[in-house]
Amino acid sequence: MKMLRCRICGETYLGTEVPSHCPFCGAHREHIVPAPEYPADINEVQLAEVERGDLETSIELERSNTRFYLGMAQHKDEHVLSSTYKRLAKVEAEHCELFCKLAGLEEPEDLDVPEEVSDDWCANIAESVKREQRASRLYRQFAERATNERIREVFDAVSVVESDHIELDGETSSYAGC
Repeated sequence: MKMLRCRICGETYLGTEVPSHCPFCGAHREHIVPAPEYPADINEVQLAEVERGDLETSIELERSNTRFYLGMAQHKDEHVLSSTYKRLAKVEAEHCELFCKLAGLEEPEDLDVPEEVSDDWCANIAESVKREQRASRLYRQFAERATNERIREVFDAVSVVESDHIELDGETSSYAGC
């Protein structure tokens, strides 16, 4: 058994092998390091004003997406899709928590409150694609203009994770018959 930590979210993973993705935030394998190599002060960063604004925008975006996916997860008519979007809600909540940590802000209190969503899986999945495209695009922009290396690392990694979610939406769309 190995103790590994994700450089992006900071969560500890216990396993015999490095996973392909962080099971908590979805960051790719290259961001997972042996636990002793994880710097204790990794999130103690000095933020430029633009970076603080970008983090605040990101917190709201991830808050909204978490709540949207929780709404999708409440549909009991299709357990595979419901459980998939329940998992995505947890990933988005992890991103929100990370952005709050970097900004030195408290997590939103309503992260566990589902948003009202359509009863139509295809409409919800199409909305998910729009949300993930927006997030991936924004995080790439935020990474490009970041002056702090840690902020750039986080936005780059989370942008890729959001792109992975777009691919997953394609799979769920096929499953739902969209």
